[in-house]
Amino acid sequence: MRGRKKELNLKIIITIQKTILLTTIFYFNLLFMNMFWDALFLLVAGLLGGFLNTVISSGSAVTLPLLISFGIPPNIANATNRVPVFVGFLSSTIQFHKKKLINWRKTILLAIPLVIGTVLGVLFVEDLPAKAISKIIIIALFVSLTIAIIKFRNLSLKKNNTQTKITIVSYLLFCLLGIWGGIIVLDTATFILFSLMLHLGIDFIEANATKSALCLIFSFVSLCLFALNDNVNWYYGGCLAVGSYFGGYIGSKFAVKENTRKWVFILLIALISLEILHMIIKNL
Repeated sequence: MRGRKKELNLKIIITIQKTILLTTIFYFNLLFMNMFWDALFLLVAGLLGGFLNTVISSGSAVTLPLLISFGIPPNIANATNRVPVFVGFLSSTIQFHKKKLINWRKTILLAIPLVIGTVLGVLFVEDLPAKAISKIIIIALFVSLTIAIIKFRNLSLKKNNTQTKITIVSYLLFCLLGIWGGIIVLDTATFILFSLMLHLGIDFIEANATKSALCLIFSFVSLCLFALNDNVNWYYGGCLAVGSYFGGYIGSKFAVKENTRKWVFILLIALISLEILHMIIKNL
């Protein structure tokens, strides 16, 4: 009897051990698969975001809400989003530089007030309520959409041949753009592109290349500031960044074609309209 009890107890112990082992293996397999699909999803989103940022802008309309949907707090998502933005613009700026489309003297002059504004924006956003940010975004998107529609012909069809000199107004304008970029990167590239084309009279292709270089600089500064405060999730940001690098590369090839000008601005108007709709629904 005692021998049978020992055998029975041993079988029970072995069964429990097998169950624990199989459960552990299943759990880790499930965890690995979830991480794999999450990483793949982030890579694809980063690819799309990097492409859109390079071709026109609004790539953060894809990546920023995605980060929040993964359960990342809005302030951490806002900081983490700078990683794919920086890497995507690094990729596109390298390609634009190879094609000699960037006027680095003008870019550096505009980058000075842009960086100053970025630092002020990052410091300001730390004390800004989330609801206030949402309202500011909606107002800014409406302004952007209005400009895109009213100036559609000038922006998308007309090729600028005369450029305006950089003035004190230009410095003030780009300082304000830097403040906006420091607060939230969403549509900063759009506002920079519009400013280059409408205020300084730079043609679309050169303006797009200059925009990429300026966004590279301001996103690097803001990323460093957020990283110093330990607000960056490097795993999610890194996954998005890998996709964003290739998206920026592909976008740089697409953005230099003259026949894409009209379709790029139609895409911009559509994206901004969707952003406004999304923000309004979210805040209802």
